[in-house]
Amino acid sequence: MNSIEAVYEYATTELGFTDENIIVYGWSIGGFPTTYIAHAHPNISSAIVDASFDDIIPLALPRMPQWLAGMTVRCCRHYFNLHNSLLLSKYPGPVRIIRRSRDEIISTNERPDGNRGNELLGAILLQRYPTIFGDEEVQKYVRSWYAETGTITRRLSVPGELDRKFCATTVASLPDRQESYPELGSGMSTQEKIQLAYYLFDKYLTDFDVGHNSPLPAKHFEVPWKHSDSAPRN
Repeated sequence: MNSIEAVYEYATTELGFTDENIIVYGWSIGGFPTTYIAHAHPNISSAIVDASFDDIIPLALPRMPQWLAGMTVRCCRHYFNLHNSLLLSKYPGPVRIIRRSRDEIISTNERPDGNRGNELLGAILLQRYPTIFGDEEVQKYVRSWYAETGTITRRLSVPGELDRKFCATTVASLPDRQESYPELGSGMSTQEKIQLAYYLFDKYLTDFDVGHNSPLPAKHFEVPWKHSDSAPRN
């Protein structure tokens, strides 16, 4: 935390960057300093978390003897508490999660559905849009989307014709920076919620079909999406 704070201080005091001109990016365990600095300085423009996880404990436990489980949890919580989803839930700005679908490090089963980046994505979506992603029927679809590695198969699972105009118009009316939008989804049908869930899921997630250590191509360094990006252009 001290190192990322030092970088932030240098960028803002010595180089003259304002928070609005800073995008933070973190890969793997670097997701922790990224989520930390984003929550500590919530006016930072946006955050990108690549090949990272929601919480260190689900990854630590399988790598330790079962009889050390209690000690592992206590040590992680008190000395090595890398809880990215908790920190990111307190950041109100745009976020992009990059998931490496063949990640062998942060997956609990070496398959896309075991990637802990899913849980990070799910936590931030539930925090921000609780009426949408807290719906039990929507959660069934989200769980199935975790197992997929492309937008086409996810899209085909959405019931009915995807009404992108409805989705874009609905989210474009929301503020860009806010920790939660509980009003989104209120009074909507289950099908409308599922469509909005797919739309938001797709905007927050970038899938990259490689393993944990492969270099990230420049095309994936995209500025995270924000609600106003969905507004119609004149």
